[in-house]
Amino acid sequence: MKIKILASMLAGALAMLPVTANAGWGGGGVGAYGSPITIYGWQYHSYESIERNKNTTSERDYTDLRSNAANIGFLGFVDTGIEGLKMTWRCEQFTYLGDFAGGTGWCNRNSKVGISGSFGELMFATWLLPYNEMVAQWVDPFYDAGNLSHTGIMGNIGTTSGIFYNTGMFNDGDSFGDFDYSTADFRGGTTASATNVQAYGGAGSYGLGFNRRQEGIIQYMGSFGKTSFRFAMTQGEEDETTAGRSGSQKKVDPVIYSTGIAYSDGPLWLAVTYQKHEDWTAAKLGSTASSPDLMSGSDAQSYRIAGRWIQDMGNGASLTLSAMWENLEYEFDDVATNVFSEFGFSTGVFGTVTAGTNVEIDRDAWLISGKYSTGGPLNFRFMYAEADDYDVDATFASGQTNRTSSTGADMLALGVYYSLGDSTEFGLTYNEVSNDTYGAYGTGIGAAGLGAIGSDTEIVALNVITMF
Repeated sequence: MKIKILASMLAGALAMLPVTANAGWGGGGVGAYGSPITIYGWQYHSYESIERNKNTTSERDYTDLRSNAANIGFLGFVDTGIEGLKMTWRCEQFTYLGDFAGGTGWCNRNSKVGISGSFGELMFATWLLPYNEMVAQWVDPFYDAGNLSHTGIMGNIGTTSGIFYNTGMFNDGDSFGDFDYSTADFRGGTTASATNVQAYGGAGSYGLGFNRRQEGIIQYMGSFGKTSFRFAMTQGEEDETTAGRSGSQKKVDPVIYSTGIAYSDGPLWLAVTYQKHEDWTAAKLGSTASSPDLMSGSDAQSYRIAGRWIQDMGNGASLTLSAMWENLEYEFDDVATNVFSEFGFSTGVFGTVTAGTNVEIDRDAWLISGKYSTGGPLNFRFMYAEADDYDVDATFASGQTNRTSSTGADMLALGVYYSLGDSTEFGLTYNEVSNDTYGAYGTGIGAAGLGAIGSDTEIVALNVITMF
């Protein structure tokens, strides 16, 4: 089957030469893709003045030339000869100026091979999961990229590592990248350490957060009338016997399910998305050098409700208003005493718990955003997001720290943009993240402000965005 698919792709690509370049972002949905092969891309970079981790001993002031987002992609289809049925393909890769954030090689961004028809499209892919992709471009006027991204608050709970998984750690072949069922440790087990847990295993980190570009998925997307939908799941892993707590034997089968449904009718857009991680935390943190058998099982889930309205103001002017609310929850079964610190929380926020008990962490967050287009080249944008305090259910050991209050944060982003034609923009932006006394949220995908409890981070940036 794989050989036939690859052969069809190669034959189709050769048959469709010469290549032509088409304007726009390229397609990712249902139907034809362009004529005959589409080449597309974008570059989004900024020069930033940063005040990082204010009000802490790690405060720093500096400037940074940041590549927020950059890619080039190729996409097309192979006609099967059956009316309306096409084999589709897409290969997209990062093209950052500094060659970072997202792995190396080809097809390391939204890429696929699939089959499409009147039923929709079914694909094997590396792709942004529906939970975030189906809402991001509607609620985030700052392109969901760099330090301005809504993901600084939404989709993570503000622990000490990064907040956007961007491929490269699910099965990358290094000692900290693969599931190892002999130890139930996503990091490879024998060379793990407490430091590695902080770098690779924190709940907000690339491995355990909810905002994900996930490799190894099967995805189905389609539409009927004014409603569109998507469903994706990771390839799954063989159900394996692992060491549970107290020497008991447990089954760990980590898998992610992500889905969403959206309705669009003129100026109105509405969506609901949901994501569930079964045993993902248990498999990744299940056995560490500092705490063998950290937990015997886990579940995590989050759902979102979002909406947008566009008001025509006349003479080409318009006002766009968006809002989103989410609930996010982690559940750990049969835990070790230091589960909170291994998960990525500072011991100044949560101390040790009673071994063998269960832990739940729950928090809500919401955002509002807007864009005012003047009808000319100028437009103005804002976004505000706020994370509530944690709601924690755990049996803490006597005298241990349990700070559930003052663990929230808020972020504010403001921008004025000037367009040059249809494909290039310059922007002047300001954004800040303000943590409560025990909050530790960061600044978007760029994550310049992560890791300092109770800190604030402010960034002023000159941005340039161009696409073809």
